[in-house]
Amino acid sequence: MPQQVPAVPLSFTDREASVAALTAWIREHAAYVRAVVVHGVPGVGKTSLAARLLDTLREQFPAGQVYADLQSGTPGRGPRPVLTDVLGRLLRSLYPGPLPSELEDRAAWWRSVTAGCDQPLAVLLDNADHAEQVRTLMPGGRGHLVVVTSREPLSDLARDGALLHQLDPLAPPAALEYLAHFAGQVRIDLDRAAAHRIAELSAGLPLALGLVGGELAAHPDRTLGAMATVLEHAHHRTSTTSYPPAATGTAVTSSLHLAYAGLPPAAARFYRSLGLLSFTPDVDTALAAALADLTAQNAEHQLQALHQAGLLSVRSQSHPVRGTVYTLHDEAGAHARSRAEDVATDGEREERTRRVLDYLLHTLTAAERQLTPEHRRLARTYRYPPPGPAPFTDATGATAWLQAYAEHFLPAVRTAAAAGLHATTWQLTHALWPWLRLSHDYAAWSESHALAADAAHADGDPLARGEILNTWGIGLRSEHRNDAAIDKFTQVLHLARTAQDHRGEAQAQHEIGTTHLAVGRRDLAAHFLTEARKLRGNLLDTAEDPDERRAHRRSAALTDISLGELAITLCQGEEAVALLTSARDTLLALPDLLDAARAGAWLGRAHALNRDHDAAEDLGRRAVHECTALGTTRWTARSTELLGRTLLEAGQHSEAQAQLQQARDLFAPISPAEAERIESFLRHLHSNPPDGR
Repeated sequence: MPQQVPAVPLSFTDREASVAALTAWIREHAAYVRAVVVHGVPGVGKTSLAARLLDTLREQFPAGQVYADLQSGTPGRGPRPVLTDVLGRLLRSLYPGPLPSELEDRAAWWRSVTAGCDQPLAVLLDNADHAEQVRTLMPGGRGHLVVVTSREPLSDLARDGALLHQLDPLAPPAALEYLAHFAGQVRIDLDRAAAHRIAELSAGLPLALGLVGGELAAHPDRTLGAMATVLEHAHHRTSTTSYPPAATGTAVTSSLHLAYAGLPPAAARFYRSLGLLSFTPDVDTALAAALADLTAQNAEHQLQALHQAGLLSVRSQSHPVRGTVYTLHDEAGAHARSRAEDVATDGEREERTRRVLDYLLHTLTAAERQLTPEHRRLARTYRYPPPGPAPFTDATGATAWLQAYAEHFLPAVRTAAAAGLHATTWQLTHALWPWLRLSHDYAAWSESHALAADAAHADGDPLARGEILNTWGIGLRSEHRNDAAIDKFTQVLHLARTAQDHRGEAQAQHEIGTTHLAVGRRDLAAHFLTEARKLRGNLLDTAEDPDERRAHRRSAALTDISLGELAITLCQGEEAVALLTSARDTLLALPDLLDAARAGAWLGRAHALNRDHDAAEDLGRRAVHECTALGTTRWTARSTELLGRTLLEAGQHSEAQAQLQQARDLFAPISPAEAERIESFLRHLHSNPPDGR
């Protein structure tokens, strides 16, 4: 159950009337998908109020609370997230299966998935700037709640039934109460005139008050009168510049200037570095260390210093992989960037960006080699190679790391491409292979590969371009865009033949053949798969390096699986048994347990074709057990379906239908198309029972 909404600040003050009014309206409209828009000036506490509201209502939304930051209207935050990415993150919170590429399709899936929730869900959309954004992200079904924060009223949503709630600055008594959280009530009482002046200069904005309060907490001997004088000077300096002209903007900017001026030099330098990092949505110790070229201990110290000064907020207190995760407030991000631009040396922005990209590339590569050791190894080019090893040592740790940092991957590829870092662009995409296989995020798959293919071409590396086109084609085939996939594989074949890269040529032939097989073009499948098997056999015969021999044995066995599947479709039972038995024995010996289980599932069908029902059932059940133990839902579902068909042919009709129903249910959350295909077959069985029953 996702609980992604930021925590309510410990210093939350007042707003009882707003929470009560919003809660009453939400409860009154419980039968509908409810939308509440909290709007107000920057720094007024919109996100804090939304978090408090959702915390109050937590028990009413047992399906969980999901969060998306749209980053609109925030000049210090870099490019805003693409709505396709936002929908991907929201969907992955609830749905483990593959995601379509197009925005309209993702929005429809989001509505479908949320309409299927058994319990109400709460959604917080932070920093929206227009109504169409919100409409695209609205869930389906009934009873859900969407809370939106925005600087604009988004009045157009009122005609959709949304409640518009303007959040005003704190009244003077509440502002003093908020300030007392930091300075202590005794100091407020000692100089109430100065306290009122600070509240006035802060415009009643919680962000500005918190920054000033942080300075007071850090300097317990400083009087409120002295602080008011310093803040007045900061106001004067800010109001004489062009940024920003509004009174509320002046209040926030003056407080940011004050907090920044109070930082030690190292923390101020680190704060400016964060302003130069525009493509990541948040920062943790590992990213901070890479960004600023610090040790982990020093990076954590600087993060805590900025948090204590009120310049960083905590997004996640104890993430199991990342530890404490921080984020810059929107206004702080703009301020940090402006300070960095004032003093940055030539090339500093590029250096900071490249350090983070190199850290991500280094760690992604370690995950790639841990999770997909068979993936063809290509060069890696680091300008700032990370000094230490990856933060994991096994497949479980690598998978957890990929899931924890998934939000950063596509923005990293985009950033590298925009900066003209061609090698980094295609190398990041090449290293994304295990994550793309895990996430089935086809929008990220296609976009990253389009950028990487262009980058590899610009980099003058045909081998890299061929590998990128190959994995691009696999993604297209997985999305059932088979003709587009064949086009990519054909380009790979041309590149490989031009370069006399026999391994790449065999791979392209295999993928073209497998794709033709998937759409029932048996003659074409037979041609390309046979050619691939010949090439792979030749490579195996001539390889001398043990690692190369292992790779070629595995590749030949994979082609044998496809040839065995083809033989089954052609009713060539004996040939299918021979091919699949050999493939399974080879893969077990390597070992490659998943592909061995795949071979076993098809081998069961081959024995069924030969009417050896006992061997077929035994192999089918073993394949289901092996796939289940490996945790691969897709192949557990596929092997269960194949077992069901075997049992049906053996006359075990009740057990066969039970297996087919289980396969349908396994496919349902990860591939609705496959689930519907099996459901259609079950309906056919019901209408036309075997033996007339």
